[in-house]
Amino acid sequence: MSAELGLVRELLAHSTGEDEEGRLLALLRALDTEELNELLDDHTADRLLGALDNHLLGPRNRDAVIDLVAVQRAGELDLDSRAAVIYGLQTGRTGHRGEEAIAGLVCAVEGAELTHLKNIVNLRSDHHDLEGLVFKDLDDRDIRQRVLDHIHAQAQGMPVTEAKVLSDIDDTVFCKLHDHRYPRGTLYPGVLAFQEALDMGPDDDPLSIGDLTFVTARPMDFFGLVENHSRESLKKAGVADLSVMSGSPFSLLSLDTMAGKKLENIAHHVQLYPEYRMTFMGDSGQGDVQVGERLWQEFPEAMDAVFIHDVVDTGIQARREHAEHRVWFHDTYVGAAAKALELGLISRTGWKHVVDEAAQALEEIVWDSGEQEAAMRALFERDLADGAGMAS
Repeated sequence: MSAELGLVRELLAHSTGEDEEGRLLALLRALDTEELNELLDDHTADRLLGALDNHLLGPRNRDAVIDLVAVQRAGELDLDSRAAVIYGLQTGRTGHRGEEAIAGLVCAVEGAELTHLKNIVNLRSDHHDLEGLVFKDLDDRDIRQRVLDHIHAQAQGMPVTEAKVLSDIDDTVFCKLHDHRYPRGTLYPGVLAFQEALDMGPDDDPLSIGDLTFVTARPMDFFGLVENHSRESLKKAGVADLSVMSGSPFSLLSLDTMAGKKLENIAHHVQLYPEYRMTFMGDSGQGDVQVGERLWQEFPEAMDAVFIHDVVDTGIQARREHAEHRVWFHDTYVGAAAKALELGLISRTGWKHVVDEAAQALEEIVWDSGEQEAAMRALFERDLADGAGMAS
C-alpha cells in the first residue's frame, strides 16, 4: 500500500474538517489507477462520498470529489469500483449532480460489460439495488430515461439466452400463509436447488449466476427495514445472491392490488434487463396465477415459464385450463423441476440436485402429524417417478 493510499484511508476513518477535506482531495488526485480501484470498495466509496458534509464547505467539496472520482477519472474505474461509486452516490444525498454522475457511470459502459455492471449493482446486501437506483433514486425523469434508453440500446443483439428467475416468497419459498401441508415456516424441500437449476440453465454454463429476484407485495418502509429483513431470512435459508422488489401498504388491500404491484415491479425488471428472458415462480394463494397470466400477455417474447406452487388444492380441470395458458401448477419442487426439464430450462444434473435436496429436506422436517408427512411423501414419490424417465 502506498503512503498516499494509507493516508486517504486514515482520513476517511473519522470525521473530516475543512483542512482535512482539502488534503483528502489532493491525495485522491495523486492516486494512480491501481490505487484508486483498490480504494473504492463499497464501504470506502460510501464513506468517501458521505464524509465531506461536516461543515459549511462540505457540499462544495463533496461535489469536487464527485467530479474527480465519477467524472474526471471514471474511465479508470473497473466494474467493481464503478459499481461501488454508484452505490456511494445512491446511499448519500444524491442531488442533481449525483444523478448526472450516476447516469454517466452507467451510460459509459456497453454490451456484456453493462450486463455485468447491472448485476453487480443489483446484488447489494441491502435495499440499494438496481431497481431502487433507477426507479427511486433517479428522481430526474430525463436522467432516468437516458439510463433506460442506454440499457435498451445495449441489449439489442446481446446473445443472452438464460433467464432471470423472479420469485414470490410466502408460500413459494417458505410455508407462511395458506399452505397447511407443511409445518408453518418450513423452507420447501428442493426450492433452492430448483431456483439454482433455473439460474444455471439447461447447459450449466450461464453468463451470470445469482440471477434471482424476489418479488413480494410486502411494503418497504423508509429505511428499507422490511426489505432487508426479507433478505436476511432468505440468506439464512441459504440464498447467497439475491435482490428483492417490495410492495407498499396499499398493495396488501386485495389480491388485485397485490398482483398489480408485483406486475409493476416486474415491468421495472423488464426495462432493466431487456437482454434476459424471465421465469416466474409463485403460489396459488395470493394472486400469482393472475400475475403469471398477465406476464404472458404483456411480455410474451421475454417469458420462459410460469411455475405455480399449489397450496389450495386446485382441481385437475382448473390446472389443465391454466396449462393451456402456459401457467404450470406443481405440488412439489421435484414436480416443478420435472416440468422445467421437459421444457428445456434446466439440465439433468439440475433436476437431480432438486431431487437430492428435497429428499434430504423431507428427512429433516419436524412434521405436525404423521398424516401430514405421509401425504407430502406420497406427492414427492409420485413426482419423482414422473420425472425419472425424462432425466434418465
